[in-house]
Amino acid sequence: MSPSARKASSKAATPRIDLIYNALSRAILAQDLLPGTKLSEETIGSYFDASRTIVRAALNRLHTESLVEFKQNRGAFVASPSIEESRQVFEARNCIEREVISRLAESITDQQLTALADHIEKERDASGDEDNPAAILLSGEFHLLAARMAGNDVFVGFLKSLISRTSLILAQHGRHEESDCSVDEHLSIVEALRQRDAGAAAEAIVEHLQHVLARSNLLDTRRPVRGLQEVLAQYS
Repeated sequence: MSPSARKASSKAATPRIDLIYNALSRAILAQDLLPGTKLSEETIGSYFDASRTIVRAALNRLHTESLVEFKQNRGAFVASPSIEESRQVFEARNCIEREVISRLAESITDQQLTALADHIEKERDASGDEDNPAAILLSGEFHLLAARMAGNDVFVGFLKSLISRTSLILAQHGRHEESDCSVDEHLSIVEALRQRDAGAAAEAIVEHLQHVLARSNLLDTRRPVRGLQEVLAQYS
């Protein structure tokens, strides 16, 4: 194959790789694909009508974000975070989100405050159903929305990966007795931002993340594992 043909083939494959990556990433974030779930290349390829090369490219992308792990002679699996890794993820989130929220408090506009309040209403509407994937996705998106408003794209990239890994931690170790990311706690963060008080906003986000950490108390309480095809149908 000529260099130009290879380039054209690679360009054509990219949207399909993105489609598979996005579907699996959202399913992991929503805790519908639980830690330890086998990600069969054959099943994924058949569902998306994609070659194994394309499926592997999507899985490798998830692997670089620590969301998928490869086991020798066994294939790809949704990652199962260790206790030490879980602690490090929360420590990293504390550092980044404290800085993000502090910066945002100093620059936030009334329009941005309205957008955050509207998002919280969506969270509240979705939070009535226990283990509702929509509620879990919205809770993570609140943090990303605030980070984007703060205006540092590098922080947003780091935080996106950490939020996805937090979902793995909560799916692996959490109690699932209450929402992993409380709507009321998000509201407290917004109220501190409304006061343009960087110190209070930083304190609110740290307290919130400590509550999330407490809810991921490393108890071995698990939800039933759903089939890969069933989950893919929801996120493709």
